[in-house]
Amino acid sequence: MAVVTHSVWSSPAEPEALQPFRIRGGTRGCLLIHGFAGTPPEMRGLGEFLAARGYDVIGPLLAGHGLTPEAMARTRWQDWAASAEFAYQTLRQDCTEVFVCGQSLGGTLALHLAAAHPDLKGVIAMGAPTSPSFFQDWRITWIRGVKYLVRWHVPTGNNDLGDPSAVRLLHSYARRPTVCIESTMQLGRLVERELPQLTMPALIMQGRNDRTVPVANAPHIMARLGSTDKRLVWFERSGHAITVDLEHDAVYATVLDWMNAR
Repeated sequence: MAVVTHSVWSSPAEPEALQPFRIRGGTRGCLLIHGFAGTPPEMRGLGEFLAARGYDVIGPLLAGHGLTPEAMARTRWQDWAASAEFAYQTLRQDCTEVFVCGQSLGGTLALHLAAAHPDLKGVIAMGAPTSPSFFQDWRITWIRGVKYLVRWHVPTGNNDLGDPSAVRLLHSYARRPTVCIESTMQLGRLVERELPQLTMPALIMQGRNDRTVPVANAPHIMARLGSTDKRLVWFERSGHAITVDLEHDAVYATVLDWMNAR
């Protein structure tokens, strides 16, 4: 099925603005992973905040992102995980203690990375999708077959941000490959099985008004985590992208205080 959109991006962006970033601010490291079809700028504000307070931060660009939807369609979750792993190894060269933090798909990748690296100082997942059972859209249930009939998913444009103007900070593809949505669900199933293996400190965060990832998913992650040091924090006025929404200052402070305590 052909889909015509007026722009590659949900909000206009110059190519240089979509690049990965590293801000050296100290000896403790924090990896910041952006979301599905997104770009590093959605994590940059948090990165600048942490770097100014003593953290060495990296915000990678996941494989297939920051280019075109067609480029993303050639990638799967293993490629995105490899991008996160490479960034982690880069950060680990300079930092003996590393936290990993991600938003949406980035949160799921953070949990997956934590399963592979039990020596991580801590993991932070924001609005991270895991079990596909929480998604009620029939297209998710039938996505194995639907992907051959409908190649692209085009979001409605009705975002769930408490601050609608914050969409200017979210440079996401205006259309997303169905095969990549299926791959995200596959990663979610894998992470679902990995959660009991995670024993490092874990911070789970979600906007109470999130309409992208069902809010029931956050307490489900908490229940399955093997960590004894784990915390769930809600942001009552925020939607899915809490790093740019109304309560982003509180998000930043929560992340900093939690990491500093460990």
